[in-house]
Amino acid sequence: MAALVNSESRRAIRQFLGDNFTSLDSLELVDDLLKEEERTHAQLEQEAAVASKTTQSLVAEASSVADSVHSKAMHLIDVHSKVVGSTADESVSAWEFRDGTAVMELVSKLAAELQTYRRLRQAKEYIDEFIEIEKVAEQAAQSMEKSPQGVLSAYSASIALLSKHSSDSEITGNISAQNLLEYIKHTVSNIWTNAETTAANAQSECLRKMGWPGKIDPPVSVLGEFGANFSMLASLDHITRDASKVLRQSGVQLQSEDAPPLPLKHMARAVDIRMRYHFESARGTSRADRPEWWLSQVMNMVRSLVPLLELHVQSLYDRSALPPLDVRNEFIRLIQPIIQHKLAHDRSDYISNGLVIAHVSRELSEFEHTLQDVYFFDGPSVLDAFLADSDIFSAWVNAERKSAIDSYMETIADPGAFKQLYEDEVLDRDDPKPTRIAQNVVMLISDIAERYAVVPSCMQQLQFLSTTQFPVVIALVEDVEGEIDEFSRISLAFIRDASSNVSGSGANSPFAAQLRRLASWYQTVWYVEEAARDWNDSTIYVDMWAAVCRHARALGGDADPRDWRDECDDWGEKDRKVLDDCATLETNEEWLDGGIWERTIKTLGELKQRILELMSRAINKDTVGQLRAYRKKANWASEGVGADADVEVSIELSGLLPELSQLVSVLSELLPFSGSAYLLRSLAAELDMFLVDRVASAHQFNSSGGWQFAMDVSAISRVLHASAGGSALQGPSGQLLAKAMECARILSCSLDGEELPGNSDMTLSLSEWAPSILDAATDDKEAMLVLGKLGVKHLSIEQIRQLVKRRVDFAATFSSPEMF
Repeated sequence: MAALVNSESRRAIRQFLGDNFTSLDSLELVDDLLKEEERTHAQLEQEAAVASKTTQSLVAEASSVADSVHSKAMHLIDVHSKVVGSTADESVSAWEFRDGTAVMELVSKLAAELQTYRRLRQAKEYIDEFIEIEKVAEQAAQSMEKSPQGVLSAYSASIALLSKHSSDSEITGNISAQNLLEYIKHTVSNIWTNAETTAANAQSECLRKMGWPGKIDPPVSVLGEFGANFSMLASLDHITRDASKVLRQSGVQLQSEDAPPLPLKHMARAVDIRMRYHFESARGTSRADRPEWWLSQVMNMVRSLVPLLELHVQSLYDRSALPPLDVRNEFIRLIQPIIQHKLAHDRSDYISNGLVIAHVSRELSEFEHTLQDVYFFDGPSVLDAFLADSDIFSAWVNAERKSAIDSYMETIADPGAFKQLYEDEVLDRDDPKPTRIAQNVVMLISDIAERYAVVPSCMQQLQFLSTTQFPVVIALVEDVEGEIDEFSRISLAFIRDASSNVSGSGANSPFAAQLRRLASWYQTVWYVEEAARDWNDSTIYVDMWAAVCRHARALGGDADPRDWRDECDDWGEKDRKVLDDCATLETNEEWLDGGIWERTIKTLGELKQRILELMSRAINKDTVGQLRAYRKKANWASEGVGADADVEVSIELSGLLPELSQLVSVLSELLPFSGSAYLLRSLAAELDMFLVDRVASAHQFNSSGGWQFAMDVSAISRVLHASAGGSALQGPSGQLLAKAMECARILSCSLDGEELPGNSDMTLSLSEWAPSILDAATDDKEAMLVLGKLGVKHLSIEQIRQLVKRRVDFAATFSSPEMF
């Protein structure tokens, strides 16, 4: 009988090789050693045959002796009973024979013989069981290559013997029985191992003959051979599953209870072997930063095997006695541990270079989507398990944050960080114009989101958002606020000094340069704000917002989803379940109107408004500063002022109007319509108040001076109104400087109805309506109704009375003390 190869044999072989082949020269002795070993082997076989015959002879002889002793003992007992029972001699003891021999002496001898018999019988039974086990092992060994059914029969017989002896109640304390059980267990394990290995190797060889891992084109004969080996493994698996209780009670661990079907396991093992050879070794293909290499290879191997699985393996499996399943889905499920093993192999590389994890996650996601979409795989996700590793996830997050902050700091340190990237002609006026830093921020946030979009867990996506994206926007806001604070501190320097000799004017002036600087901050913030609005409506951030709303509702009370960042560092498994529960829909209308970027948008909007207000203060201060000479003009009541209808504007405004026009043009280039309109409305309000309070209400006028004032106000209004192509502010131009225009009407109104060049367009002369207005008995509301019909609606009654009193010609004509 051929001995099964075990661990002892392997150690002996290694010892033999180590003792006899210590150098290359010793290989010349191979032939002599082989011949010597063959002679030794032949001699051992002869001795084994003689020993076997001797053992059988001794067993037979022992059995004969035991039978003989048993027969004689029974005969003597029978004789003893007759002698004792038939004696009539009262002097003879019942425990003695007539010759005086003690009965107990004979009984002791018989008991010793009986004990010897029992030991011999146990030895015989032990030897019989041993011979039976050896026969089973020999049958398995002889059938291994030729008869699968013979192997399965031997395996079943070995398990039956194991079941018989493991349930024997006499085994406890019986060393021989325990040794026999251990030998049976060893035999069962050996038969299983050898049968599994032989069939698995034959199955792998069939796959190779079919052309795998390339395109499989199996010949019929190879298919038959493959089917035989597949069925062999399936039957072996079935027998083992049926005997799982016996094996478990005996302490024999052949495979786990949840082990996959044996033939499919070894088909997947073929993939595993190739994976480890090419991608978990010292070969150049084993690179942690190239997950696409090994994932594409796995996909190609799956792709080549799926037709075989669907056309042949499924029917083979269905004919087996194993539990029903989809072999394609099960085979793909068995591929998952292979991928996980590769990921574990490269884990240290991932942790040391966190950005590689993004690439690996992207490739894993695409790999799994292919399995799901093409092969309808519905098993667990490797990507989920991969990112559930806290060290892996932290390494990725930290690497993303560091990369983003480094990129931001490099860009913001550049002197041209706030420089506009594109010419004005490239973008529409109402499109935000990106600066270098703005585009850098938007691209960083978009790129990070694109990378972590493959993360299945919404909680982890929120942690990415909080840790890697928000800090970039916060850094931008803080830097812009720092620039604004610095600008505000030195803003007084922007007021023009009429006595200074500063070179440049209009669009090239230092003031215009400062406006461009402010506008670059505005465009930066605006560009990021518009991007944040787009992000707020994108699917990934909408899903995040729904998740934090679910979480806020689960917390109850006054929880606000907008406060999610305050607690995200303390989230645990319970929070993950709520955040990742996409099946629950949010119904809170107030929350539905919000978004994950809502507060960021609000912050950027407020910052943008702060920049506009700063620009407005600078513009208003600069413009009013240029009206210093106009404010000091004192000839409004002189004869001949404004008498010529051809006079356009006062000479004191000749410098302001071109500057104002240039300012309007610069603003239209630097800002969108809404921004420039805001600044012009603010400037118009400032000029309106200045013209009313510092000019109209501060000087004496005649009708000619009033007409000149009206011409000046109209000229300023026309420049402002032309700022946005006629649509800067809706309505007539007078609405820009409403109060100043009404002041001009009153100051240029004819005294008594005479038609003079430059008279006001009021339908009544000053002498017709002014006395009643100045009369203290006149009701203010009635007076305002009358003035409203004359086109005066924005000035107060006190301002109107003050203006009337400023008309020197009216005061000279109507000098009643009650009026003045």
